[in-house]
Amino acid sequence: MNLITMKRTLGAMVVAAALAACVDAPSEAAAPAAPNNTLATSFDVLADEQRRANDVERSEDFSWAALALRAGVTPSAIEVTNNGTREVYDAFVHAVTWASLTQALRPPLHRSLVAWRRSGDVLQVLLIGMVTDSAPVLNPLSLRPLASDPTAAIAGAKAAYFERGPFNTTWIGVNGYATVAEHPQPETCPMPNEGTRPEGVNCQLTRFGIKLNVAFARTRTSDSRELEATSPERRVLAPGQTVAGVRLVFSCAMPLSTGC
Repeated sequence: MNLITMKRTLGAMVVAAALAACVDAPSEAAAPAAPNNTLATSFDVLADEQRRANDVERSEDFSWAALALRAGVTPSAIEVTNNGTREVYDAFVHAVTWASLTQALRPPLHRSLVAWRRSGDVLQVLLIGMVTDSAPVLNPLSLRPLASDPTAAIAGAKAAYFERGPFNTTWIGVNGYATVAEHPQPETCPMPNEGTRPEGVNCQLTRFGIKLNVAFARTRTSDSRELEATSPERRVLAPGQTVAGVRLVFSCAMPLSTGC
């Protein structure tokens, strides 16, 4: 084994061990997360993993998920059919916007569904990101504006599915449809366990209605965005249901998972 391969292997082992130790199984994470909460830390680990893979968008999604937990959101349990198998995940939606000059450069309300479960020593994570209430899932490897609708690539939903454990795999959403629509029930976020809120972030609890029918294709490696030549497909379905959510308004251009 050469040095580069050894370093990547050791890195993957460290990530897998951290995630396995951190993430609670569905319905175990009922309380808002403190800064040192293991669930928020798990999303920090995933954010770092995606950043190393040069996937800035998904890295931000996981960082914002950690921030939402630290701001006080409490996950909901949702039902998912994963390749024909019924599974129960913990989940919430975080929606983000900016009260700064960068707001004009970002979609008006990006929202992401984050769902996870632990089965034995395998962590499963589902991530759906979009800027509209409902949208087709677009393959990120072929995203390009349509002549008839130059905003189609922006308005499409982006999906990913991760399995982390003894064998790490990453799957990219290539077609299907997703709904992540706010059902406004505004409420002030509770005071986090540690008694302080993330700086530069305004937090408001709300609810979202979700519905999924997404086909995923496996990538060549866990940190790749290139699909396998003969990649199998995985179909993930979720019937219409309501999920806890949080709206985060940032007053800084580049928030971290702990605030501005």
